[in-house]
Amino acid sequence: DATRKSDFLSISGSTMRALAKKGAPPCPDTIPDNWEETKPCIPNGFMVKRGWELMIQYYQDPKNQQWIGYSRMMSEPLIAPGNFVKKGTFGKPSWTLYFQNAEGDNISPWHDLQLYPSGADASGRIVNMMVEIPMGRMEKLEVNKEEKHNPIKQDVKKNQPRYYKYGVPFFNYGMLPQTWEDPAKKDKDGHMGDGDPLDVMEIGSQQLPTGSVVQVKVLGVYSLIDQGEVDYKVIVINKDDPMASSMRTADDIDGLVTGRLADWLKMYKTAEGKAVNELANDVMEGPLKAMSIIKETNGHWKSGREAGTI
Repeated sequence: DATRKSDFLSISGSTMRALAKKGAPPCPDTIPDNWEETKPCIPNGFMVKRGWELMIQYYQDPKNQQWIGYSRMMSEPLIAPGNFVKKGTFGKPSWTLYFQNAEGDNISPWHDLQLYPSGADASGRIVNMMVEIPMGRMEKLEVNKEEKHNPIKQDVKKNQPRYYKYGVPFFNYGMLPQTWEDPAKKDKDGHMGDGDPLDVMEIGSQQLPTGSVVQVKVLGVYSLIDQGEVDYKVIVINKDDPMASSMRTADDIDGLVTGRLADWLKMYKTAEGKAVNELANDVMEGPLKAMSIIKETNGHWKSGREAGTI
């Protein structure tokens, strides 16, 4: 209704953020006629008083660590059934998840779990994935390479637990046991390994708990370049997922999914103020390339164990 223009105000998300950043006060009961042009205040009723005060505090100091608590999931971890020992408090650096065998002895998920399921080998395309971060969870959980028995812990920075901030992960994230991206080895383009087990992103339809050991079908791989090191991301699907029968190669994955994967890999660190990551190729390479990398890094793991390097 053009005759009632003064009765309506347009406040977009960017306008709201700009008003909060400059600390706009509440408007008087009568909103200024030139509000659209000057935006000197925030209209009454737009947000409760305490809510607007928090908005101002956040947008005037968005990097303050106090805001982590508003963005993370305040809940218990999703742990697979099995032989585990938990220590410490989840969400704090003390939290630790140890793997145990049937006798109750601690084991390493990196070194003691098998890369290939029983009866399988490198000639097939089925491998064992150990899940670190379930789909939909933002806590950055990972196998700790330095601690004895390599338990799962939450990654920390400046003694603060880390969380993924670039949206909620739409995949299950984990690692391939008995693999190692040897930092002493270079790929054909001169990039060294990052010193970690191979990372895996499972794109099925089901959330997989932390600690799950899942047989997965290898579909492809992305090569992420980070400060001169190559960090492979193997793309897989749970072999028992309802969608698995229709997926054999990277070409069978919906283009929207591969687009989201490439975007996430390139952009997820920007939420922490870091630069955009580089992918060697925005197009996912296929299962033959992925299996070649898996076989090679399994060889590096064997050599590293024999030499006592890892």
